[in-house]
Amino acid sequence: MARRRLSTARRAAPGSARVQAAIRGQQRRIAAAIATLDAAAVADVHDARVAARRLRSLLKTFRPLLARRRVRLYRADLRSFARTLGSVREADVRRELLVSLAREDEGLRPADRRRLAVLLDDGCIAAREQLRRHTAGHDWQALCRTLRRRAADRALLSVPGAELGEVVTLVARAWRRPVRLLRRRPRDAAELHQLRLAFKHCRYALESVADVEPEAARRLLRRLRSAQDCIGEHRDTLLAEYWVREHERALGRPVVRRLAEDLRRRERLLRRQSGVRAAKVLDAWSDWHGANRRVRQGASRDRR
Repeated sequence: MARRRLSTARRAAPGSARVQAAIRGQQRRIAAAIATLDAAAVADVHDARVAARRLRSLLKTFRPLLARRRVRLYRADLRSFARTLGSVREADVRRELLVSLAREDEGLRPADRRRLAVLLDDGCIAAREQLRRHTAGHDWQALCRTLRRRAADRALLSVPGAELGEVVTLVARAWRRPVRLLRRRPRDAAELHQLRLAFKHCRYALESVADVEPEAARRLLRRLRSAQDCIGEHRDTLLAEYWVREHERALGRPVVRRLAEDLRRRERLLRRQSGVRAAKVLDAWSDWHGANRRVRQGASRDRR
């Protein structure tokens, strides 16, 4: 893609302006999270983590329009930010899943359920306390200052002259990897996890141009979310089984055996459902890709 540098005094072209708006939206969410993280609820912590992942993904998709070295450093900082928040989210998801599963298993005694709930609650408290200690440290404060500085960096956008067609072309390029994965019909846990990560990346990019061929984009986004959610539940189930087995001494072997059986049944069902939902994404992607072909071809003519 040609790098047409314009005077900073001129307004960014429609494509570049759209990229700027998408990036700034996530930067505002991260800034708000940093300011309130000490008193944030679990949902707020999750939203901050998602905002960091979204921004990191946008920087990757639209890297040809951005200052490459700045993007590389920015993405590394965003990864550190998101990883710090991950343990709290994982502990809460695990508690919700296992408490619900134990409640439905009539073979577990009330005392077994209470012991499980206490252990899960302790894990959530420990994750939150670990986060509190980390966010009070100098490293975290330095990271937050760096993120605020990067958000104020007006030189991040290095190609302010990109038109809308060029931005749509970059979004379409983000689909190369998931399309390859989908055509192999992934079924095992590792492949499904890789597909889910690719789906997230594509969804975040697609949302920034969803008004271009909106009907095709809505259909594709709907199928993306459905497949991504199902694959996410599948991964949560696998991680929950690992956690249960690691806590056999505290839970007792009979409880672990029952929970592991419940989780394996759930895993098999979700794996099948994930494959079915993922397969539907490919048709929706093909429709979206064809619908915006003229927009992308126009960008190719402009570059020539």
